[in-house]
Amino acid sequence: MKLVKIIGILMIIIGVVGVGVGGTFLGLGYSKNQQVVSALREQKVTIGLDQPSITAGNVVDTMTEATKASQVLGEHLKSIAPSYSALLGGGKFDPTNPTDLTYAQGMNLQSYFFTAVIAFGLAQSVMANGLFMIAVGIALIIGGFAFYKIAAKLTQKNL
Repeated sequence: MKLVKIIGILMIIIGVVGVGVGGTFLGLGYSKNQQVVSALREQKVTIGLDQPSITAGNVVDTMTEATKASQVLGEHLKSIAPSYSALLGGGKFDPTNPTDLTYAQGMNLQSYFFTAVIAFGLAQSVMANGLFMIAVGIALIIGGFAFYKIAAKLTQKNL
C-alpha cells in the first residue's frame, strides 16, 4: 500500500511539473507568435491581399497571408526570370544592373516571408506542445490523487 501512495505522490509531482512546463511553453510560443505578428505589421506590406482588405488597412500579418505573399512574390520574380541562375546567365550578380537588383530585392522579401511562415509554424508547434503537456499534467495529477486515495482506503481496510 505504501508503494501505491508513493506512486500517487510521484504522479502528482510530475503532473504539477508538466502543467508548469506546459504553461511556460504556451506562454513562450504565444509571445514569439506575437513578436512575428508585430514585426510583419511594422513593415505594412500588402502583397497578396485583395483590394478590400488593403482599403480596410489590413497588412500581411498571419501565416496564411505570409505564405500567399511569398507565392505572389515568386510569380513576380518568374516574370523577370525563370530562376536566379537564368537571370545571371552564367555571369555574376551586378548591383548596378536594375534587373539584377530588383530580382535580388524580391528574393530578399520572399525570404522574409518564408522566415515568417517558419516562425509562425514553430511558435504554434510550441504552443500545441504546451497544451499537450498541460493536459498530460492534469491527467497525472488526477491519476495521482486517485492512486493515493485507493492506497489510503486499502490501508484503512487492512487495519
